[in-house]
Amino acid sequence: MTVEHLFTQALGLVSPWRVVSTDFDPVAKTIELSLDFERGARFIDPISGDLCPVHDTVQSSWEHLRFFEHKTTIRARVPRIKTPTGAVTTVEVPWAKPNGGFTLLMEAYLLMLAKVLPVAEVARQTSVSEDRIWRLIRLRVDAAWKEADWSSLERLGVDETSTRKGHKYGTVFIEIEGVETSRGHGAAKAARLLFFTPGKGKETVAEFATELERRGVPASQISEIAMDMSNAFIAGADEHFPDAQICFDRFHVMKICGEATDKVRIEVARESGGLPRGAMWVLRGNPENLKDEQRKLREEICKEHGKIARCLSIREFLTDLWNYQTVEDAEAHLKSVISWCSRCRMEPFVKLGQTLKRHSDGILGYYKNYTTSAAIESVNGLLQLARRRARGYKTFRNFQAIAYWIAGGLTIHEPKTATH
Repeated sequence: MTVEHLFTQALGLVSPWRVVSTDFDPVAKTIELSLDFERGARFIDPISGDLCPVHDTVQSSWEHLRFFEHKTTIRARVPRIKTPTGAVTTVEVPWAKPNGGFTLLMEAYLLMLAKVLPVAEVARQTSVSEDRIWRLIRLRVDAAWKEADWSSLERLGVDETSTRKGHKYGTVFIEIEGVETSRGHGAAKAARLLFFTPGKGKETVAEFATELERRGVPASQISEIAMDMSNAFIAGADEHFPDAQICFDRFHVMKICGEATDKVRIEVARESGGLPRGAMWVLRGNPENLKDEQRKLREEICKEHGKIARCLSIREFLTDLWNYQTVEDAEAHLKSVISWCSRCRMEPFVKLGQTLKRHSDGILGYYKNYTTSAAIESVNGLLQLARRRARGYKTFRNFQAIAYWIAGGLTIHEPKTATH
């Protein structure tokens, strides 16, 4: 058995393809395998299914898995055929996908490593440049993302996420599935990341709406959008998804209430010449989560400062909003909170009441499906973990590709056998 015949079998090649020569360089530690097709061979036109004669050939090369630490390259004359319509098209070879520069097995190996390791480490282990690996990732992820089916999309989550240092942000659009039924049990979860684009303005919603239209999904199909109280997101949703119910999560509502509490605390500290050490943390936390000494300090501060006692009472009253069984009861409770804020004579809470009133429809939208931010934050956490692991990404396109890959539920097709 010749060396060429041995490599033909090892690569899983079948007629009309075969290895015609090998070039082994022990000094450079390289192996070059030259492939060719049998004279007179015909190839199938993928459109018509007809066998077509070879019109001409182009020389191409692909990097293969290393053979005993030797860099292995496959070279071949790739035939171009003239189809029944008269067009000239390049034949797809069985050992590699178009435009990849790697054999299928080498692609699978690189992608397997890149999914769990930073690309810099994959490049170090394989001696393949980072640029080539990123090009492969973007090529295969983009192809899988474009083929993804969005036809089931009804509930959407929108959030901003940090893309790099220096206050650089991107906006993620997430499909949400599942319904929270018993106040936290069986909570909604993120099915997949659909769309990731730079920026955090109104234009990001317009970009997503355009992509939906391209995929043939009507905007009227979106029944719910969970988001924070970003004016840009709200304006974008109102313009492009007017039929969707906006839902503001409890976390975001309580966050602005906490900010109002902090402003009152700072105001009282300025008026009284300061508060006891640790006051900030005992006033921010929920009483049930405090230690005994912290709870005691909190009670002492409230006894001495009526403003702080009132604002904490309002905050705890607002917390009860999400404990109701019906939206009607929750609406009555929210109106009571807004009324209390308007009468409390504390400017931060007066403004809080105005904000709650302005966004009351979105706050009560929680009761449509009991959607929380857990679904959105789970995806955001995955993306930030990937960013930290890679110590940042040089370009947004690289970060976007990794984001779609790890959180998009994509299927990147792998080779069925060693090479094809």
